[in-house]
Amino acid sequence: MLPRDIEVNFGAWGVRNYHTTLEQRAIAGATITGGYISMVVAATVMATAGLLLNSAAVVIGSMCVAPFMAPSRAVCIGALFRNGRILVGGFVKQFFGLLAIGACLSAVITFVLRMYIPDIDTTPEILLRAMPSGKEVVLNVLIAVSAGAAASLALVAHPKIAEHPWGQAIDAVIGVQVAISLIPPAAVIGIGWVVGKPEQSWNAFCLLVLNVVALDLVGSISVLAISGVRRRHLELEKSIRAIAAGILKGVPHFVAIGSSVDVTLLGERDAIVDIRLRCQNRGFALDTLAHEIGAEVMNKASCQADVAIEIVSTITCIGIRHSAAAGKHKMSKL
Repeated sequence: MLPRDIEVNFGAWGVRNYHTTLEQRAIAGATITGGYISMVVAATVMATAGLLLNSAAVVIGSMCVAPFMAPSRAVCIGALFRNGRILVGGFVKQFFGLLAIGACLSAVITFVLRMYIPDIDTTPEILLRAMPSGKEVVLNVLIAVSAGAAASLALVAHPKIAEHPWGQAIDAVIGVQVAISLIPPAAVIGIGWVVGKPEQSWNAFCLLVLNVVALDLVGSISVLAISGVRRRHLELEKSIRAIAAGILKGVPHFVAIGSSVDVTLLGERDAIVDIRLRCQNRGFALDTLAHEIGAEVMNKASCQADVAIEIVSTITCIGIRHSAAAGKHKMSKL
């Protein structure tokens, strides 16, 4: 049994709704959207052109556009939280983008270009992904592992990033590193089909699968697991939130819209619960309600919770709207 001070420090603590936010990000990351498809198309066009031109700069530009950070994180978080739907969804989204869109579109682009530019063939940039040496394979895997680790470190080294919109800027930078391992090999698969070199397509496919495994299952998961992210922490957050919500429903004149329960885990058995409560009138004691919620959390979740409740009276809001409407009515008469 670990000492309590060590146990409390092992994990991502002190961030409001941290594990729930991770799950929500993973759910979004495992969902295929029109925006995702559009970004993959743009990245594939750039990558194919860069590979055929033998331009490393254009290939790097395609990495800046490729949107593979979100599905990679979905796989990682889905595995850690043992959520098969998120895990499979992340893999499907990745391979749908890389193969169904990336490889196929690259083949179509190469086929059309060869109709008008017959001398289009393999280039050194293509061979780098299609015929890699043993050293290049090892280094590519190392790059994929480090990219996955960087994606997870952004969530645990500074966990408050997860709750701020500007954290997306950091994700965009790391996403470029993630795309290094994915979009160029996917484009090479399609190019190899068209130029009549299926062995190059097969080699690129094997490199792509190896990179995906290294990125998702080695680099990303290992960092989050070592940092103490666990499914039980997510379940504890949800349990505390459900307990508080169940008690709040019994509050007289409770209004669900606009009410919220935020949970900040401080350790395995300590939490802060911030409640924003909307009700039509206040006919109850806040300290009694807070004590009841804290006692119920301790009883059902075995967690000591400090509960803070903020009351938002809907009567005040209605009064403001009525006053504003009355003021406009008087002005219209004038």
